[in-house]
Amino acid sequence: MYRTKYFQTNDSSELMHLIMTIFHTSHDGLAICDPNGYVLLYNEAYLQLTGVPADILNHYSYMQQLELDIVTESAAVRAIQTKQIYSTAIEYANGRKTINTATPVLDQNEELLFVVGNIRDITELNLLQQELEETRQINSHYQKTLEQIQNDSENMEQLVYRSAIMHRVIGLAERFAQNDSPILLLGESGVGKDVVAHYIHRKSGRDGDYIKINCGAIPDHLLESELFGYEKGAFTGANKSKEGLLELADGGTIFLDEIGDLPYSLQVKLLNVLQDGEIRRLGAKEVKKVNMRVIAATNSELETMVEQKKFRKDLYYRLNVLSLTIPPLRDRREDIAALVFFYLKKLEQKYGQAKRMDAEAMEALTSYGWPGNVRELKNVLERTYHMTEESKITKEQLPASTRMIRISPPVSFPTSADAHMSLRDAVKQFEQEYIRRMLANTNTMQECADLLGVNISTLVRKKRE
Repeated sequence: MYRTKYFQTNDSSELMHLIMTIFHTSHDGLAICDPNGYVLLYNEAYLQLTGVPADILNHYSYMQQLELDIVTESAAVRAIQTKQIYSTAIEYANGRKTINTATPVLDQNEELLFVVGNIRDITELNLLQQELEETRQINSHYQKTLEQIQNDSENMEQLVYRSAIMHRVIGLAERFAQNDSPILLLGESGVGKDVVAHYIHRKSGRDGDYIKINCGAIPDHLLESELFGYEKGAFTGANKSKEGLLELADGGTIFLDEIGDLPYSLQVKLLNVLQDGEIRRLGAKEVKKVNMRVIAATNSELETMVEQKKFRKDLYYRLNVLSLTIPPLRDRREDIAALVFFYLKKLEQKYGQAKRMDAEAMEALTSYGWPGNVRELKNVLERTYHMTEESKITKEQLPASTRMIRISPPVSFPTSADAHMSLRDAVKQFEQEYIRRMLANTNTMQECADLLGVNISTLVRKKRE
């Protein structure tokens, strides 16, 4: 009689049915092979976890699977070779990470009868551990960022970044800050050119003020008097003398934002200031020496404007002594999480309520294209902060435009550098890349073969090649 606390029977077939039911309903992958590595029995969980098709298991031994590179490692093969229990971690082609344990079963003469394999899925556990470690690293970085922020002036715009490309940009900015040559900052609207300009001023060691003027925000007929100042009586309404912004920047830095919008008639006057270091107020007879650092910025194509006679060539060359391009936010996505944390912290300090992004919302923000760059991100965060009642901001509470999913780039064709390739080689290169991507985006080789429209043996051969 076969007996347990809840089950008893004299029928061996009934016991076998129970064992097989347990075998096939197990969430762990189970497989039994003979001493030659040929699989005798396996369950559905084994197929799902390994991604190895049933056709392969039915016709290829574990040794042959290793030789064909269908699997990278086999615990069963080690158990067959050593006649001892062997356990190892294996990551399969479908992305599943597992703990594989192979247990040899021996007869009375210590001869191998078969090997029982057990596969336990640890993918989710590994992901959780990885996310925890990434969270720890991000928290550490954010803590350092906050410490830096607290050491700086409360009213200054802060440089917040963690991408390698911005690290190089800021490294160049620090080097440029050590001299007095004009600097031209290039980049799309909203990338933070004004923040970088202010940073350069702070690093320059200049004692004078940082003066900012947007050349496109002031009407043309007022811009000259704003830049150069005027004497009493210089024009109707000039009841007293006034210093211009260029004069106020003496000993400091003047930041000319949107320099491409500077009227053509004023461009020659600015060129004279850069060349001679002198200014003359409107209505004045005497000139005044000024010692200032000039930083200009634009999101316009100045070279095109020069060709179209809309911007003076000599002024362009005078401003473009040192140039620095600020990359758009879509090209430095590593900075997005740091910027989100920074701006939410500033809103918390201002309004007294702490709010945080959940993981799904953060992923949506990271995937979004940000055509308005950092300025758009700041506005989205401020709007979402005020529209959200709870302390956690979810993906659904973000503006609809930011919830767009970024699509993976298509398979690339041979580049111009490979233009000399024959058609046969180009087709082969495309096929290899396409199969590699399809393998990465499917769970099993059978699924991949079905999508490619080939049989499993063809896919195995091409994967081996």
